[in-house]
Amino acid sequence: MKRTVYKYILLFSFFILLSGVSLAQQDSVRLKKEVEVVKAYQPSISDAFKINDIPSTKQENTEKPVFQYQIHPQPVFSTFLTEPVQAAEIATEPQTQLGNGLLKLGAGNYKTPYGEIFFNAASGKKTTFGIHYRHLSSHGKIKLENDDKVKAPQSDNNAEIFVNQTFRKAMLKATLFFDRKAFRYYGYTGGRMNNASKKDLIPSWNDKQALSKGGIQLQLDGNEKQTKGLEYNTTLKYQLSGSKTGQTENLMLLKGTFNKDFDQFTGQLDASLNYAYTDSISNDEKNTYGKRKQAFLKVTPSVFFKGEIASLRLGINSYSVIDNEDEDDYMLAPNVKADWTPIEDILTFYAGTDGWLQQNYYSSIAEENQFASPYHNVKNTKYNYILTGGIKGKFLPNLSYTFQVDYSGIKNQHFYYLNNTEEWNASTNEYDLTARENTFDVLYDDVKQLNIGGELHYSTSEELSILFRATGHSYKMDTQKEAWNKPGFEASFSAYYSPVQKPYRLSADIFYTGERKGLLQTEQQGPADPGGNPTTNYQSDIYKLNSIIDLNFSIEYLFNDQLSFWGRVNNFSFKKYELWPGYNTQGLNLLLGISYSF
Repeated sequence: MKRTVYKYILLFSFFILLSGVSLAQQDSVRLKKEVEVVKAYQPSISDAFKINDIPSTKQENTEKPVFQYQIHPQPVFSTFLTEPVQAAEIATEPQTQLGNGLLKLGAGNYKTPYGEIFFNAASGKKTTFGIHYRHLSSHGKIKLENDDKVKAPQSDNNAEIFVNQTFRKAMLKATLFFDRKAFRYYGYTGGRMNNASKKDLIPSWNDKQALSKGGIQLQLDGNEKQTKGLEYNTTLKYQLSGSKTGQTENLMLLKGTFNKDFDQFTGQLDASLNYAYTDSISNDEKNTYGKRKQAFLKVTPSVFFKGEIASLRLGINSYSVIDNEDEDDYMLAPNVKADWTPIEDILTFYAGTDGWLQQNYYSSIAEENQFASPYHNVKNTKYNYILTGGIKGKFLPNLSYTFQVDYSGIKNQHFYYLNNTEEWNASTNEYDLTARENTFDVLYDDVKQLNIGGELHYSTSEELSILFRATGHSYKMDTQKEAWNKPGFEASFSAYYSPVQKPYRLSADIFYTGERKGLLQTEQQGPADPGGNPTTNYQSDIYKLNSIIDLNFSIEYLFNDQLSFWGRVNNFSFKKYELWPGYNTQGLNLLLGISYSF
């Protein structure tokens, strides 16, 4: 079976590379009149606002099948790092002619410097070149739940260099990138301890960690008008990741998306091959540290039929996984989506079924929870089925809505928990704490998850935009008592105001996350039994994580076409909260700065 899969992988790789190169080389001497600039480098004040631009709800033929929840570890200091509301597409702000570059500088409390520069240049009619660099760091202290005030420095550095080459039938994008995130394991649960006790009992106390990744990405996008209805996008990416604690990961990705219009339907093929090679991570079965090699192949063909008031997508998702640590895994799941619009632009009903296999490689887990054990080795998550249904439309011309229900069956969903160790003291006949972990291990469970959510979006041209979103979550666990660290309810309210012919822009955000429950597990190494064998007991305690209310406000004053002044206030409620058990965020966070285009 492995031999067949390997042949399949090689043929797929050769097909994508051959098709991409041949399409790029055809008619390369002819000038393409439309030149696309890389969207990530549009000069904007994106990082000065949690609502980067004006949200607009785009009517799609298909629906994202599930409201997925993820604890975001970034806001150890919350400046600029809150995730945007995902359910709405973010459109660009009203743009002025800003020239080739944009420089942004700022500073705030918690000893927070910020700097960012964008530069785009056209070296020819068919070639564009650009660079991007960003630095944001914080060097202040944070008060934990036990009132211990600890140092919690953190820094983010991002750099990119890109070149775009336009051909008559395609555009080739080449990007070199590097990201580095540095921080410390500054948190812990339980009563307050002095520095000597923390060093003795917490193995990773205040240890420095740095997660770095860099590499190259080549992307070839086809011009649908020049390729007789064939629209394609192919990507080849290599990424090398490393950590200060010695873990390394080589990640190679090859993927392609192909769309072709026929007389009665549209055909689509999504295919990808992802190979991850990671070193110096844990092997739970062998209780050692070693290497993990995994090849992850995805092939999802589908056809799409569209009528005047209804549409239907029929497809199948197929996955093949070859892993040196585990048995090979395979998965097939239907991908079916249908919608019906009895009243155009006013009311649309939609439903579907989906399923996929989620690859949990090292760098993706490090982004999900930076305080996870640096030796983590997380299993893949299998979404056996996802049933989706909902309605969408407009109450008024400027007021749109969406209501959606998802029900999912998930296998090997991972959850984070903290582990402590106690040893029996014969002299006192009690257990003494010998180790308190502040990095998170993982456990697994099979879950039935129900999500009920909706959103309202109101906008008046480009002046005012308001977005409200709320989602309720329900989890039925197989063995665990709770869905650890996951909330039962989330909501957000975002507003953006940019009056016409006025030199200022305003935005405000409110983010709410309901109560969560974390798991503290204690391994009690007890006295020997009558046979002289050591005994071990496990005790589980629930750690309550309070609800989160995060208020934020932004303002930008446009002095002229080149110079603007801006300010950002995060966590305006002055409420410090825990993202993960033992890890609090900063309180009120203020950042002021200037932007200059050239």
